[in-house]
Amino acid sequence: MSETATAPDLSKTVPRSGRHMISGWSWIARLADKVRAEQAGKAGEYVAYCPLSMGFLNRAGISREEFDREVRAGKTDEQLAEHFEKHAAARKEGANRFVLEEMRSHLDDQDAEEGHAKA
Repeated sequence: MSETATAPDLSKTVPRSGRHMISGWSWIARLADKVRAEQAGKAGEYVAYCPLSMGFLNRAGISREEFDREVRAGKTDEQLAEHFEKHAAARKEGANRFVLEEMRSHLDDQDAEEGHAKA
């Protein structure tokens, strides 16, 4: 299924889990939800570029400005993943390890609080 670049209203719903994978990348879906919502003025209490988001981007070698620009251009989830594959493929394992292993307890808490099914 192709994900569109529609901004979710995070004052009424939650972003996707950080474990949601797009082309083998964790965190992109959640970050895209939060950035799209922030750009549309619908972020609610969510902070797009929280420390976990910044840790993921830093390990991937993608800047906040670069990701923001790609989202603002209306890129779909798949197009965002293609950008990561083109510019950060060699850093995928480290970025995923940070999110899925080093930040596991934080993800567990997020998923439980937001009602995401346990992986």
